[in-house]
Amino acid sequence: MTDPVVRVTNNASLPVCISHDPNWDDQVLFINDRRLKQTRCLSTGTRADVGMRLDGDTAPDENLMGVIFADAKDVETGKAGFYQATIGHHRNTGLLSVTDESSFGSPSLKYTVTGQTSSSLDLEFVDA
Repeated sequence: MTDPVVRVTNNASLPVCISHDPNWDDQVLFINDRRLKQTRCLSTGTRADVGMRLDGDTAPDENLMGVIFADAKDVETGKAGFYQATIGHHRNTGLLSVTDESSFGSPSLKYTVTGQTSSSLDLEFVDA
């Protein structure tokens, strides 16, 4: 299976901050092919590819990766509004999708799916 990638475009007036979901502690995320070691924020008008590397034996799954998309860096302190998203393959279509999501702290951003394949998902963030 091809490594999954989420193409994130920030068309909001606030930054889109991307971080590793702590509930997925064995997962390694990459942004633009660089390992994500701390929260990274995309300024307005920028784009980034968020993904992970799979071994060759990985089967399609609804739960491939966990990502946090926030309107500020300080998710742990409760000051940022954020989405805690599970990315994986939709059980009926096989397309890469947000298969589960929870929001916390009234995010000032919202996202729309703008494209999907079995290995890619395009998300556009705008002001909520």
